[in-house]
Amino acid sequence: MLKVDSFIKLYLLIALQKGKRHGYELMKELEAKLGKAISAAHIYPFLKGLQKRKYVRAIRGARSTAYTLTRNGNSFVTKTLLQFHEIIQESLRKKLTSCTHCGCEVYNSKYTEAINGKQRAFCCRHCAASYKQEPHHG
Repeated sequence: MLKVDSFIKLYLLIALQKGKRHGYELMKELEAKLGKAISAAHIYPFLKGLQKRKYVRAIRGARSTAYTLTRNGNSFVTKTLLQFHEIIQESLRKKLTSCTHCGCEVYNSKYTEAINGKQRAFCCRHCAASYKQEPHHG
């Protein structure tokens, strides 16, 4: 299995999923996304690994080579994105709080108020006010 162990590789896969790309085009797109210089050494060895596993097809032109995902490559990208999604979701889950009033999930910053001596979490002041107006909570 090919390792996707950096944001450069992950973004490269996402860029390829959008359609056919040349190596130089990939470098410039990744530079824009990541805000740092990307060299050929970041791109081409990974593309070669993708090509070796038949995830990418190289289309040679007169001046340059374009790369496009194969059907297996699209499956690989989907599986990879799902793995990253699960990792990110798990790390975010620890920072989520449910609003006491509406139940929506709030990331990191929440609004809290002490009601009847107990600290309660809300998504906003409006939910806190609505919660306090309910007869059994005020």
